[in-house]
Amino acid sequence: MHNPIKTNIITHSIKRIFEVLPPGYKKRSIRMMLLLLMNSILEMVGLAAFLPLFTVILKEGVTESHHIISKAYQLGGFNSENQFILVLAGLIVFVITFKNIMGLFIIKSQAKFSLSLYQFFAIRLHKYYYQKGFSFFKNTNSNIIMRDVNHETQKFANQMVLPMFNFLTETFILVFILTSLVLYDWRAILLLSFTILPIFLLFYNWVKEKSLKLEKETFRITPKLGRSIFQSIFGYIDVVITNSLRFFQDSISHYLNKQIKLNIKRVVYQQAPTRVIETGMVVTIFIITAYGIFFLPNRAGLAALLGLFALAAYRILPSINRIMLALISIKGHQYTFDIVSQVNDLKTDADEDREEALSIPFQRDISLNKVSFRFPDGHDDVLKNIDVKIKKGEAIGFMGPSGSGKTTLMNLMLGFWKAKDGTFKVDDIVLDESNLKAWHKLVGYVQQEVYLLDATLAENVAFGMPADKIDHAHLEHVLKKTSLWDMVQELPDGVNTQVGERGTRLSGGQRQRIGIARAIYSGAEILFFDEATSALDTETEEDITESIRELTHSNLTIIVIAHRITTLKYCDRIFQVSNGEITRETGYKEIAGEMLGLGD
Repeated sequence: MHNPIKTNIITHSIKRIFEVLPPGYKKRSIRMMLLLLMNSILEMVGLAAFLPLFTVILKEGVTESHHIISKAYQLGGFNSENQFILVLAGLIVFVITFKNIMGLFIIKSQAKFSLSLYQFFAIRLHKYYYQKGFSFFKNTNSNIIMRDVNHETQKFANQMVLPMFNFLTETFILVFILTSLVLYDWRAILLLSFTILPIFLLFYNWVKEKSLKLEKETFRITPKLGRSIFQSIFGYIDVVITNSLRFFQDSISHYLNKQIKLNIKRVVYQQAPTRVIETGMVVTIFIITAYGIFFLPNRAGLAALLGLFALAAYRILPSINRIMLALISIKGHQYTFDIVSQVNDLKTDADEDREEALSIPFQRDISLNKVSFRFPDGHDDVLKNIDVKIKKGEAIGFMGPSGSGKTTLMNLMLGFWKAKDGTFKVDDIVLDESNLKAWHKLVGYVQQEVYLLDATLAENVAFGMPADKIDHAHLEHVLKKTSLWDMVQELPDGVNTQVGERGTRLSGGQRQRIGIARAIYSGAEILFFDEATSALDTETEEDITESIRELTHSNLTIIVIAHRITTLKYCDRIFQVSNGEITRETGYKEIAGEMLGLGD
């Protein structure tokens, strides 16, 4: 028969916490345990400080008969018991004040430790997800990633590690208090074990699985609620035009309603232990009173026992309450171990630094040799036997219908996908995971919908650069090169103008030019354009195409993917892609002429 409290829940959790803690935190955790022990001793001293005062007040002549109190009375040179009582009360004030100051310091240390853990795991988990690569971000809902990186790491710190400290602290305190009561009267503890303990065990056994189920359900619902809100906000235009606001509001209301019900249960579970334990304490007082009446020699003994028990209960009640809350939290958040333990697979800083230090000299060409590719969960190749060599300084175009494989080809050249067969080389260097960062230093990427920060125009061009580190002379040069400078002069705050969330204050053409400027500012030698003009009107497309023409004269290597032939007007060579294969290498004049011929 299993114990109602799973016997290994604490030891199992402590073991897992130590497994995921980094070495520095393991040492800090030992220091935290010593602080907790000191806190327990201080709590005991604070409680014991009342005993001499109660003894002097309740027992007449104790200053003469008690061997310790009488010596203290004589050494202090007191003239009366009242004077002695006042000094004892003053000492209690000092002891309790010191205890509480130290307690606050220890609480601060606990919070600092657990919250720094939240920061550590959030940053490391974010880094680990980036190491998992393009396919992970492509196949995982963004709300799940945000939940794990921010909320679940915080829950691990606040609902697993911190409750574990609280559990250990309160257990130490409880053991000290109960040991003192045993020394005073072991039968009183026996009464406690038959009253408080069964109530505690029954309540915990009832609530533990419910708490685990509650937290798992919250874990499941949180990203769904976030997704519904996110989609309704970023899809504002489509929501209004399709008159689908009610659909999204119903979805948000549905998940909010579930979350509210779960939160109501959580509040009840958090408050219930206090009520349950308080009821148990009252039952215990009744039993102690009955015990005193029938088994103690006089009422003074009963009064002393009740006074001691009341004083102990003053500290036992919150201790048992915190222990129960900690157990419920530890039980309910076991799943967070699976999330934070992922950082054990993170590459070491040494590996990261080594990859960061690598560089790839690009002098001659980039080439794909007999390259084939299929998606990780696919059965058929989507790229087949691709053979392409692109010389430094060339402008190359890839065209084909939707689904032909041209965007997959670009993602492979960008290093987001890994070839199943064949090699991808820069000069004579084969690109693989070890030198991808070096490759990314060479490339710039302008996609169909340029991602813009809700920040200034300057911060969007100098992407990832702190505002105070931006090279404004270089910024001005880049803006002039991409025909943005005149537009910037008309903005109210120039380069410091806020562009709005996702660039809502800019036109489509301006957003594309910022994407080009970003690539050039970063020092890219190879520019990739992925359907960069497909969402633009004809006039704006011509402007962007003209910008590409100007870039072809600046020793940059240009790779353009498009389904509009006009976008490829200034490409030196054009490869036609169909069903994952390159079916033809040609030039703009030939294709344009064929299209005109078809028009005839």
